[in-house]
Amino acid sequence: MQVRSGRLEYVETIRGLACLLLVAFHVTGTSLTDGLGPDQWHPLRIFNDGFDNSRMPVFAFISGFVLSAVIVSVSQWQGAVLSKVKRLLVPMAVASAIFYAMRALADYDQQPFLSIFFVQYAHYWFLQAMFVLTALLLTLSLLLKGRSDVAAVILLVFFVPFFISVQRWNPNVMSMYQGSYLAPFFLAGHLFAYYLRRRTQREQGDLPARLAVAPGVLPAFLLVFNIALVLGLVQPPRPIANIHRVIIGLCSALFLFLLKPQSKILYYFGTHTYAIFLYHVIFTGTTREMFQKLWPAMPPELIFLPAFIMGLFGPILVEKLALKSDLTALLLLGVDLKSQRKKAERRKEEAQVTPSAWAPVAPAAPGETG
Repeated sequence: MQVRSGRLEYVETIRGLACLLLVAFHVTGTSLTDGLGPDQWHPLRIFNDGFDNSRMPVFAFISGFVLSAVIVSVSQWQGAVLSKVKRLLVPMAVASAIFYAMRALADYDQQPFLSIFFVQYAHYWFLQAMFVLTALLLTLSLLLKGRSDVAAVILLVFFVPFFISVQRWNPNVMSMYQGSYLAPFFLAGHLFAYYLRRRTQREQGDLPARLAVAPGVLPAFLLVFNIALVLGLVQPPRPIANIHRVIIGLCSALFLFLLKPQSKILYYFGTHTYAIFLYHVIFTGTTREMFQKLWPAMPPELIFLPAFIMGLFGPILVEKLALKSDLTALLLLGVDLKSQRKKAERRKEEAQVTPSAWAPVAPAAPGETG
């Protein structure tokens, strides 16, 4: 199994599943006064809140899984960090500014504009947190002369007890409160990929899908407690609640990665996940408000499906249009088309010089977020 060679179908399938759950969550609403605003006991609310501690952990696990962090020189570190600035922070700034402007036009009460670029804002906190965690792993990998596995273990040992015991702080610079929550999943994903590479090198084969039974049974039980937790039916002490969040998040990600599901539909959305993540709220919000203005008493169940569909296909259209220009690809998606073309030309030239020494390499995927 090759972790970074092209796209792994089951990874994109898992990414697509997490993406659909995220869009459904934002259509429903992050609170009782947001989105469609169904009440606490509405099936849409129970379903979406039930996966509250699985969606983003799975995204973080994937980000760690696809990240190459074997850094052995300062120049490699600089190149990797600059790449993450372009891939994560540039489109985050553009997308969050567009979203902020649209909410301002709709007369929403919001935080100061400049703060959205360096503290938590909407769902873009994920990109801020992922950038910091990636930079930490890259830096420690450099200091450890490329031992990214050891770096991940050190950071994991730090972040797990830190998140379990820490209280929320303000200002939440670069969304690192959420980053401390996502760190165990991000680092576990990187270690899982490292372990699979080692198995391949030793010709031990891939892990059998039957191993998914154990991490699958546990979250099935924890899901009931999770629903009760997010609905406020149980209120355990903060450390207990945070331990639960870490366990169910890790089990959810491991279950999916061991099961290795494959679906052409989910794969399709998985390859467009980054664009959907960045821009789905613009389309879901616009569709929802349009229906609510045309028919104020319209049941939320009838609005859900068209808003959900627009949240998926609207961003895909944005992606297709953005990729027609180098500038829009960089600003809207963080894709450096010039760099990709240069790399492709360099690989082509090298293959012509020593064709027997080079295997075909899959082109960089525009939708890769890791």
